[in-house]
Amino acid sequence: MSEVYGRLGNRLRRILVLVPHIIQNSGVTVEEVARRFGMTADDVVDDLNMVMMCGLPGYTPLELIEVVIGEDGSIEIGTADYFAASLRLSPAEALALLSTGAALMSLPEFADADALRRGLSKLERALGVDANEDEGVQVEVEHAPAAHLERLRDALERHRRVHLEYLSASSGRLSERDVDPWALIAALGRWYLVGFDHSSEEERMFRTDRVKSVEVLDTEAPIPGDFDPGRYRGAFSGTGGKIVTMELSPRVMGWFSEYYPLEEAVELADGWHHIRLLSGGDRWAAALALRLGADVRNLSPPSVGREAARLAAAIASRHRP
Repeated sequence: MSEVYGRLGNRLRRILVLVPHIIQNSGVTVEEVARRFGMTADDVVDDLNMVMMCGLPGYTPLELIEVVIGEDGSIEIGTADYFAASLRLSPAEALALLSTGAALMSLPEFADADALRRGLSKLERALGVDANEDEGVQVEVEHAPAAHLERLRDALERHRRVHLEYLSASSGRLSERDVDPWALIAALGRWYLVGFDHSSEEERMFRTDRVKSVEVLDTEAPIPGDFDPGRYRGAFSGTGGKIVTMELSPRVMGWFSEYYPLEEAVELADGWHHIRLLSGGDRWAAALALRLGADVRNLSPPSVGREAARLAAAIASRHRP
């Protein structure tokens, strides 16, 4: 299962770059695409055969992507009808799409993703993003040095344990630990390594920008068969955490429920929602509450509210003249 997971991840990255390039350069040949992306002609054809199986439920010729390879090796890709309709996104959806795209563009594998770069530029203009201005929306994905990410990806692909030097945010100390890597996840504007930490004997997430060094070991580290990367979309899986309750305003409830896996959500008479979720501790929940500001109320347990007040006071003291 872990080997399949690694191969499919690599293949999906290739297809996300190949298909837009071929659509933009209709009639390009298999050999030209192979040279452009450093692939064999057989690999190009295999990837295109997979593309022909992609589409919306129903999976009739009207919903599937059409790929035609001519006798001269030329490639034509016909997109299904749903691609012809303009995509309408809410501001929150557009910002989430922009941040995810920015995370992908930071990876070496997507250096040739011209279509993705153009699409992100259009999103930036629509959202008021201007890299030359201080105002408007700005998206920045923090990550570790490129060498660290390259070693982590190598360990994932070869299913090898890694030895990390890691700065803990909670203790402020540099520690050394062996980790079985399961995935690299982009969440909350940062890259995280998800894996099994042999120091704590627990499943953990590590911010890659806090990793000081990475050493790939010879020890095999298979990915669990039931591993689900979707559990980490809010940068916390819930493993080993505790229940926190709070009430959220209608203004933030929509995106919050999509981003964080909730245990329960009940709408109140005034339109607010009472929610229950697993947190990584008082500090994690307090930082989340501070980001929500006036859109959160009635935090429980009380220790979360006290930690939020302490954090707010510390932040204010640092910015006080």
